[in-house]
Amino acid sequence: MNTLKLTLLLLTSIIALGAVEIQAQHGDQASSGTILDALQVHHNQSLHQMRAVWTDQNNRELTLGDFEGRPVMVVMFYGQCTGTCPVLIHRTWGLYQELTDSMREQVSVLAVSFDYRNDTPEALKEYAVHEKLDLPNWHFVTAGQTQIRELAMLLGVQYRERSDGHYEHSNLITVLDDAGHITIRDEGLKGDLAALALQLDSMFSSKLP
Repeated sequence: MNTLKLTLLLLTSIIALGAVEIQAQHGDQASSGTILDALQVHHNQSLHQMRAVWTDQNNRELTLGDFEGRPVMVVMFYGQCTGTCPVLIHRTWGLYQELTDSMREQVSVLAVSFDYRNDTPEALKEYAVHEKLDLPNWHFVTAGQTQIRELAMLLGVQYRERSDGHYEHSNLITVLDDAGHITIRDEGLKGDLAALALQLDSMFSSKLP
């Protein structure tokens, strides 16, 4: 993705995101008020081209390009969330567990925090250990506000910080293929994980060693 394409993509996403956020702020919030629908994604660019540097729970720096050659499941959350985030992380773990043994060895998980102020690598380490997910292929990561917002827009994830420090956000699991393209988007906290895992297995098993 060249610089011009990325800039145009981000500007389009910012305009769309702002319009939906205004609608959410003034619309009917009786049903939830904290869950934002994910936006549609209309690009086919590889996310491996992102220049953002992320720091994981073990203080290791990584980029999305480091996952070239293997699929990665991306989920966005924040550590102080006591509502939907634990369910979303558990759903990600459930999908991971539904994969075949050989596929699990190849798939990585990238859990990106919205909360760049509080979710330091040390805090993310505590979170990963507490959730028993401090695993070799699981990366709980943070970066600067700009990098987090950029990734969210490319994935179609909406989020905004509330005055109490918590976040309203979309609940979305995104699967990138071995070249960094979005191939699967699973929105929500319910649904058949076995069928989703079968889809993932069928898409990638022939491509992986």
